[in-house]
Amino acid sequence: MRLADHFAVSAAYALADQDLTRALIPRIREETLVLLRSAAPVSPFLLEEVLASRDPQLRSALVASAGLRGEVFHRLAALGDPVVAAGLYGVSGWDRTPAQRAAVWQGAAATSDDPGWQGEEGLVTRLMTVKGKELLEPALLSPFPELVAHARSVLDGIAERAARAQLGGQTHHSPPASRRDWRREPGTTEELVRDLRDKDFSGEIQLPTAPGAVDWERLVKEHRAEPFGAHRLGLLWVHPGCPEELGRGAFEQTTRTGPVGAADPPSSVLTQAAVESDNGHSFARLLGPGVTSGAFPVDRVLREVAPARKVLCALPGDHEGTQTALVAQVVRLGGDFAPWRAVYAMLPRFSGTVTELVDAALAETPKHRGKPWPTPKGPEFPSRRQPNGRAAWLRLYDAADHPTRCALAEHMDSRAIQQLLLWHSPSDELRAHIVQSRGPSVLAGIASDWQTTPEVIADLIPYNDPEVNAALFVNTNLTTAQRCHVLSGRRWQDGASVDTAAADRLPLTRTLVHSVKESARRPWLLACADSGDPVLCRILLGSPRAKIHTRALELRMLVRLWERHGPDAVGELLDETDFPGRKQIKHPLTPKTLETGRAALAAETENEGGLAVLRTASEAAGNAAGRAEFLCEKGAAIESDAWERAVELLEEEVGPGPVPWAELAAAHASKPLHDRLLVRLAPLTDCPAALAEDAVAAGLRLSHPEYRPRRTGKPPTASEMLGKLPLRLDNGVCRWLERAHQAGQVTLPEVIRVGFPAQATVAFLSKALAPADSGPTTDTDARTEEIRAARREVAALAAEHLADNPEGWALALRLIPEFEGTLPDLLLASGAVVG
Repeated sequence: MRLADHFAVSAAYALADQDLTRALIPRIREETLVLLRSAAPVSPFLLEEVLASRDPQLRSALVASAGLRGEVFHRLAALGDPVVAAGLYGVSGWDRTPAQRAAVWQGAAATSDDPGWQGEEGLVTRLMTVKGKELLEPALLSPFPELVAHARSVLDGIAERAARAQLGGQTHHSPPASRRDWRREPGTTEELVRDLRDKDFSGEIQLPTAPGAVDWERLVKEHRAEPFGAHRLGLLWVHPGCPEELGRGAFEQTTRTGPVGAADPPSSVLTQAAVESDNGHSFARLLGPGVTSGAFPVDRVLREVAPARKVLCALPGDHEGTQTALVAQVVRLGGDFAPWRAVYAMLPRFSGTVTELVDAALAETPKHRGKPWPTPKGPEFPSRRQPNGRAAWLRLYDAADHPTRCALAEHMDSRAIQQLLLWHSPSDELRAHIVQSRGPSVLAGIASDWQTTPEVIADLIPYNDPEVNAALFVNTNLTTAQRCHVLSGRRWQDGASVDTAAADRLPLTRTLVHSVKESARRPWLLACADSGDPVLCRILLGSPRAKIHTRALELRMLVRLWERHGPDAVGELLDETDFPGRKQIKHPLTPKTLETGRAALAAETENEGGLAVLRTASEAAGNAAGRAEFLCEKGAAIESDAWERAVELLEEEVGPGPVPWAELAAAHASKPLHDRLLVRLAPLTDCPAALAEDAVAAGLRLSHPEYRPRRTGKPPTASEMLGKLPLRLDNGVCRWLERAHQAGQVTLPEVIRVGFPAQATVAFLSKALAPADSGPTTDTDARTEEIRAARREVAALAAEHLADNPEGWALALRLIPEFEGTLPDLLLASGAVVG
């Protein structure tokens, strides 16, 4: 059988007189030991019995909690009992205060001749082996000379070591090292490497000048393992024997000025860098700033550095000298497409310089006359800015004059046009020519990726082109309004989506419809509701990835469909039974929306304006009252973020708006809002006082572990819950009952009479009734009088059913852990058994 909790035993002893207490101790000994070890209140009668007793087990149990009981500790210490002295004194350094340990020695003064103090487990014996200051300082007050001597010896040693440590901490640091010379002359490669790695030295390093004095292979290996700094590489580069790898590193790190004291790099340095650059980016970081700063003369670069493709891609785009040099090459190509086609065909595999490329292309021109763009490709999404042949060709194209560019644009493939528009900033005249010659759909390539700016999007929408709109929808981050505009097929005019007759609406491309159908993006699918397109409406309703949550959006979808395709399309959607992608048999629209839709169709049949019926219902679902209805339904869900999710869904499907407080308050006055909803509304700004007040009671109900709120009916009061729902203990505490009593929702007499099980009731009463006679009180204090009355009622119940029979009291404590009834039922049953 499970033992009664210590709070129940404490309550029993609190009601027992001295004789009954003395009789109970042997009958509930295990429970009493647990009580003494705990922090629960111990009745005065029980305390006197334990102190008067020589029972070491009872005293030791009381010692375990004596540090928490104040005066009890000092009374135990005054007994001078060596059996419990070690427990009172504490075996670790910080579990007792110095005053408490001193009290133990004061009590020991009267019983110092007891052999238990110096026995094998005695306190004195144990302290003779410890070295802790916290344990030995109070021992200086003990009545045992040998312990005092031991304590003094240890403490003196601790003080001496501390003094030596303090004295040693005052020694001076060694003087700082001498300042290093500003010039070094290493004699060996080992010393040179050490000086090159010395980050604290910023002076000059004089390299050995004797032939063979520098091991360049060793320096190259060191640089590969951990690159030398830019300044150090510059010092190496000016040496006549420096390898090109180190020189290239010097120019890579100092391209804006070139290494200090260095001449122009040989072409082999840049060519090797270009060849070793896999993607061209590292070479661009070397060549671009070098050309801009003048360290690399651009004429020499075009004549001497290869391969041409990487050189063209790496040249700076806004450098006047570079542009002039490229113009000179482009003039040689002329305005005919054939030599330009030859350049494009040769670029990927050509290993020579730019000048050699142009020479070779001119020689190959006859083979390319009358031929179209080689292997044309369409635009790619997203467009990748790679240093390939097309990018290098466009770099030459940028240097051509306007007539030449317009003529060449007639032959370029769609991907070249896309990259030209995206990355090469064509003039407005050239862009207008391309749009005029190829049509607005050519601009779809600009809508390439998710980083497309709002300014670019705003520039493309007014073209009212299906291909452009599809690219914008699929590849860019449109706003919700822009997505709805694209799917609706309406035209864009004067910065806004305008009403457009059904016959004039823009068609949707197959790519766009397929992308929407396969999409898992909720904003894409929800935009279908505003499209008025029956195919898109079926895609939305059949999608397993997106669900319409608000009736307002369902009705708006029917309105848009009616406006664009008439009542027949609405009727077909309402009668639809097959929605691909959806496994459920029932229609995805809510029954209420289906009912409204059919009522609108019936009104249209009777010439009463079915579309007006739908519009009225849609507006009602989206106004403040409709928003409040949705929030009441979704905001009360069991999930902790249900309110935030409901607001998010409302803003997503209906639009942003303030919390409809007036409508929520009116709904609550008509029918109480769900408890969970009330609790979530209370902390919000501008919550009405009536809702906040009722939220307190709702929070109390929800805190009961056995309470299950319902959406219908009036919620129970705390008094009703007390009599119907079992109480639950959490670490010996009935938290719901404490909250309910503190809030004034239940009274102590109610708890005594109807609260169950008895164990939870007793746990609560053992704390609630404890302050009744402590501290200054007045007879006018209602709460104090309630406590006193409750104590009298409990005492009367105990006297009525158990009287002074210790067997009955013991039986009640044995039964209480498993007893499911009330406290009066427990006392009645126990008294009946022993009576």
